[in-house]
Amino acid sequence: MKETDQLAALLPAQTIPYAERMNMPYLGYHFLRETLTNTLLGNSESPILYWLGKDIGRKIPIQSANGIILPFMRLGLGQLDLLEATEECTTYKLSHTIHSYQSPERLSRTLSLESGIVAGALERWKGTEIVAQLEIASNDDVRIVTRSQK
Repeated sequence: MKETDQLAALLPAQTIPYAERMNMPYLGYHFLRETLTNTLLGNSESPILYWLGKDIGRKIPIQSANGIILPFMRLGLGQLDLLEATEECTTYKLSHTIHSYQSPERLSRTLSLESGIVAGALERWKGTEIVAQLEIASNDDVRIVTRSQK
């Protein structure tokens, strides 16, 4: 049986290999994340990005707490490292070179998307409601902590 690409539920399967070989300026991506979402969503940016992230994450099939790490890298969302995984709580460290150039306030708003994606993927895998909380100690220490809601 051929394994389905984890991202095929998010993007047309035939375009994924082609898109991954392209060299795109990161500035365009950053512009969309930084300027466009802030302008479009305003004060509702954080909750909308979290909700959208959960919806996206629920489409990504994973088989373990580590299963979301590769899709994160492939989508350019950053390096996700699993720090702790228990039945009730999973903690990841999220790092990206762009984080050091953003204010903690912007990080707390824009990274709601990443938090939601992690929560949604874990929800699908575990079959129970998951909530994620973003913890920013510094721009170099960003954590996504998820908890099962029982």
